[in-house]
Amino acid sequence: MAVPTRTEVEAMLAVRIAADPAFRDALRADPRGIISGIIGFDIPGTVELVLHEESLTQIHLTIPPSDSLSDTDLELVAGGGGWGTGPRDTDSGCH
Repeated sequence: MAVPTRTEVEAMLAVRIAADPAFRDALRADPRGIISGIIGFDIPGTVELVLHEESLTQIHLTIPPSDSLSDTDLELVAGGGGWGTGPRDTDSGCH
């Protein structure tokens, strides 16, 4: 199974929230657990997951990371790491 893209995960969340408003509360209470369930593997503790909820008067925009990598980022890249390198990720193609 392929790892869903960020856009696909956001779309899945939007569909679930529209179909089941209580899902929004579950997502707020445990974003790491909910999203890990959707993508099919645990998000490593080294990855900070921040949930932002927009309103009619507040818009959140995401900009790409800077070109300079931190030492931690460099270690992930050098080691072939990333989101999909955990033990549950056997079919995602991320190794």
